[in-house]
Amino acid sequence: MAIASTKDLPRAALVAGAFLALACGHSDPFSTPPFGTSQPFDPTPPIRLTLNEAADRGASWLPDGSALLYSAQQLGRADADVCLAELPPTGGSQRRLSCDPTLADAEVSNAIESPAVSASGSLAFVKASSSIGGTNPSREAVAVAPGLDPATASEVRSIPYTIIGDPTYTGVTSLRWLSDTRLVYVGGRTVLRRACPDCRLDTLASGLKVSILELAPLTATPATVPGTDFASGVAVGSSPDEIYYTLGGDSRVFRRLLSTGEVSVVHDFGEAGIVRDVHVVGRRLAATVGGRVAFSTDPVLGPTQWDSGGIVHVVDIPSGSDIELPGPGLFRRPAFSPLGDRLVAEGYALIFSGRVDPITSEQHVDTTVSRAGDLYLYDFAAP
Repeated sequence: MAIASTKDLPRAALVAGAFLALACGHSDPFSTPPFGTSQPFDPTPPIRLTLNEAADRGASWLPDGSALLYSAQQLGRADADVCLAELPPTGGSQRRLSCDPTLADAEVSNAIESPAVSASGSLAFVKASSSIGGTNPSREAVAVAPGLDPATASEVRSIPYTIIGDPTYTGVTSLRWLSDTRLVYVGGRTVLRRACPDCRLDTLASGLKVSILELAPLTATPATVPGTDFASGVAVGSSPDEIYYTLGGDSRVFRRLLSTGEVSVVHDFGEAGIVRDVHVVGRRLAATVGGRVAFSTDPVLGPTQWDSGGIVHVVDIPSGSDIELPGPGLFRRPAFSPLGDRLVAEGYALIFSGRVDPITSEQHVDTTVSRAGDLYLYDFAAP
């Protein structure tokens, strides 16, 4: 995700974001809930679930809605692992934190990303390992465990991999269970890059196609879904035959029946901007829309979506009614609870910094987006 200035954000979004960031920013004091509590850090809507100097991201729900899983980066560890964390559905203290899947992993930096649990309780995630202090992963794969313990997982698809006629796939995002024997995700490309010699290293990701991975039996190569070039998100519908997806630079959400190939436009956000990170439960659709996002051609990745977050929209699919969810800063990757009555998303604070023009002595305010997000919860009435 590229992080850059947000000076080209819609004015209304910036004003609202600025006010809310001041009201509930990363610098605000929070009282730590007592050990074992199910109370969040801040109960003010949207409910702030986590408070981490590093990144909390990729939240998903257990199939019965009894807990949230997410990836939690650990700055206090020598190996800087990104661990699998579990929270009560209302927030509060972590129920578990799984970092090194095996004893051998204690000597390297490990990351557990995009956790997702099937209806039968299997855990799928993207695992990556590198030398401590390293940048590029030395090993990366999609892994599946029979329960919630990542230490019991087996690798089911190594990364990178190739498909004839496509660029090499070096990244997997939006990992979901299509059924107990199939995974669906966005296969793409990633590169590490610095914007300047002294700048921090950024991971730039570009979606290529929605892909399906069969687990029983495990196929040698994932199957790509036609018509999903430059995909930016995928979600499972009411049956394993139905998926929803978004494309880079596009304001529309598409629905596809896998058995027939029938494609329809479910919703067009129009002037609200580019849509991505789609998630669907029942008649409700959530997605990130507009904000700090652009679609252009990168000299290495090709067509690429640059994304530092946007506004979460919730759509009632039958009626087409659309509401924007207020919140501090910008958001990514919303995820509904199984009943559709709660939604969790990654929130990224807006950072305001002043500077004085050395020639004109005019004061200017620059706005950037935090690199580290926290999780926020929205409550709805059941659909």
